[in-house]
Amino acid sequence: MTNDTLPLILALGFANPALLYALAAASVPILIHLLNRRKFREVPWAAMRFLLAAIKKNQRRIRIEQWLLLAVRTLIILLVVSAMARPFLESLGAVIVGRRVHRVLVLDASLSMGYTSGGTGRFDQARALAVELVKGSRQGDAISVILMGRPPRVVIGPPSNNLKEVEKELADLAITHEGTDLTATLQAVDRVLGASTISQKEVVFLTDLQTTSWRPPQGADEGLKQALARIVARQPHSILFDLGEPNAANRAVTDLRLDVPVVTLGTSVLVRGVVHNFGPNKVDGLRARLTVDGRLSPAAAPESLAAGDDLPVVFRHEFTTPGDHVVELVLDSDSLPLDDRRWLVVPVRESLKVLLVDGSFKSEPYQAETDYLAQALSPSEVSPGQPSPVKVEVVGESQLASRELAAYDTVVLCNVAQFSQAEVSALEDYLKQGGGVVIFGGDQVVADNYNRLLFRDGHGLLPASIGPSIGDAAKKQAGYYFNPLRFRHPLVAEFQGEADPVTAGLTRVMTWQYHKLAPPKESKAQVALSFDRGDPAVVEWPHERGTVILVATSADTGWTSWPIHKSYPPVMQQMVLRAAAGRLTEQNIRVGQPYVRSFAETAASAPVTIVTPAGRKVTTKLDPDPKGRVSQLKFEQTELSGEYKLRIGTAQPVESSFAANPDPAESDLAKLDEAALGEILPGWKFIYVHPSDWKALTRDAASVGRRGELHRPMLYAVLVLLLVESFLAWRFGHHEPA
Repeated sequence: MTNDTLPLILALGFANPALLYALAAASVPILIHLLNRRKFREVPWAAMRFLLAAIKKNQRRIRIEQWLLLAVRTLIILLVVSAMARPFLESLGAVIVGRRVHRVLVLDASLSMGYTSGGTGRFDQARALAVELVKGSRQGDAISVILMGRPPRVVIGPPSNNLKEVEKELADLAITHEGTDLTATLQAVDRVLGASTISQKEVVFLTDLQTTSWRPPQGADEGLKQALARIVARQPHSILFDLGEPNAANRAVTDLRLDVPVVTLGTSVLVRGVVHNFGPNKVDGLRARLTVDGRLSPAAAPESLAAGDDLPVVFRHEFTTPGDHVVELVLDSDSLPLDDRRWLVVPVRESLKVLLVDGSFKSEPYQAETDYLAQALSPSEVSPGQPSPVKVEVVGESQLASRELAAYDTVVLCNVAQFSQAEVSALEDYLKQGGGVVIFGGDQVVADNYNRLLFRDGHGLLPASIGPSIGDAAKKQAGYYFNPLRFRHPLVAEFQGEADPVTAGLTRVMTWQYHKLAPPKESKAQVALSFDRGDPAVVEWPHERGTVILVATSADTGWTSWPIHKSYPPVMQQMVLRAAAGRLTEQNIRVGQPYVRSFAETAASAPVTIVTPAGRKVTTKLDPDPKGRVSQLKFEQTELSGEYKLRIGTAQPVESSFAANPDPAESDLAKLDEAALGEILPGWKFIYVHPSDWKALTRDAASVGRRGELHRPMLYAVLVLLLVESFLAWRFGHHEPA
């Protein structure tokens, strides 16, 4: 239920009732008048009769003039004394303005509040309104301040009556590039109200009522209702200032990515971006530009973009130096410039380092488990002047524990019989650092060991449990074919649409034996390939900061003919690339998402400096991970979009970057109206201040704290009456004699 008017007035009160005794001063003009009448003694004389005749003629007029002057002078005294007593109008269900008020200001700081209208951003408008509310507060009132965000931030929790300091805090507030969590915001409001000992409470929201921010996600209704019910039970007076406008135009960069999961030197890659038109009208002459490390590429040709449509933009680029590179897609600025660009940090490697762990190492050619795989990943015959981007190192199973896995991008385990707890811990730590693990089956695999240490009932690094083997590779009489599942998964997507002879290199692979894999229910694991009998053949899933890929059959020709088919090299190369992509992914996060990254254990307690997109330096340190042999950085101040520069250590510092990008949903400026808000938050009574010129809203805001007070109009009336009294005294004293 909503209200757009103030509640009904019931009674008159006074903030300083003791001063009402001074109302007796109103009798002074009357006493003076009466005393003046007694000063004169009547003495009859001859000429007096002519004067008496004139006085009788004008007596009625003179008496009226004298009483009028007496009333004006008396009223002046009454008004001055009453104004000093600070009268107010007391209302039902609203703030009693003669008493202290705890006012909670809730400012929407989400990305959509950066929209500019009339030369002023919505957040700046909200901040100006909040300042006016503070200035309009009376002595004794207290203020709290909350920023809507994801999560919300309580800027001033305990109610503060130092209004000057509150104004300073408001001046320092800055917009974030996050979305909002309405339920968490209402919970924060409830906590602040609950901690206050001031009986009268008021909550003021300053927001653009963006639908994305105020319409709760599906499944969050119950928590929202509970938070709202607690606030309603505290009976605060609620006001909502709507700073949004319907049908606002906006277009934004909503996606930016590469066509490959890992980039190596000399590789020409496609940079793909997407621009979406969120506005109600078509946009003409839209231009997109790409910058790499601050160097601007030629702009794409101007395009037209219909309302609600996407515009794909593609650039080709070759990275010539290793290290982190910052790619940025930029549009010409519109009324919401915060979403007119998007960033991508690309770690470029000199080569992709892959460690192959052979569970049955043999020196004879193509007798070891990894021989076919090593040749597929790093072929001996390559194009002149074009070295293989993959560098392969092969070790035996016994050497796994002694290797520093962090030096490799992907670790491939081929028919390893079983693992020790130390080896499992090393693999877990490696995945925390964004590494990739590929596991092939085989005849030496001890399923119980894999399930106990690697799968751990769905809590370990394996995406599926290892069941009994299906088929008999010794006979090689009957086998199973791959089902590419319509080539949906990126591992095999390049075969989609190819001619039958090409796809046959994958679909006609014969597998004579494989492990029956069973991913847990509701798992995030994806099946890239299956067998024609329905069992998974290749399963991928994210674990920690890295990626694990499990292959049900062997990497050599012991259980399958795959290594001798033409599909084997491209799929294997794509497999190690996808497994290594975790380090690319971890350097690109969503705004507001904590940046978590693991490093070697030796880096623990090293000083860390992070420079935010706003140029602010934040100092922190790496902490030991209690669950592993790594050190961990967790940085939560990612409320701004753009590049964050990272420096670890002092003597030989490690320098890196990561990028934070806003949620594309924040670019949709569609908003709710008063009726829709009432449906989403039933039972909440609030005063809705309609959208209008924000300067007019500022004047309205300044009057909220003075609502119902009468001393100001009384003083204005005194000023007017003084002028009236002077004029009447002059006018009545200059009558022409009759």
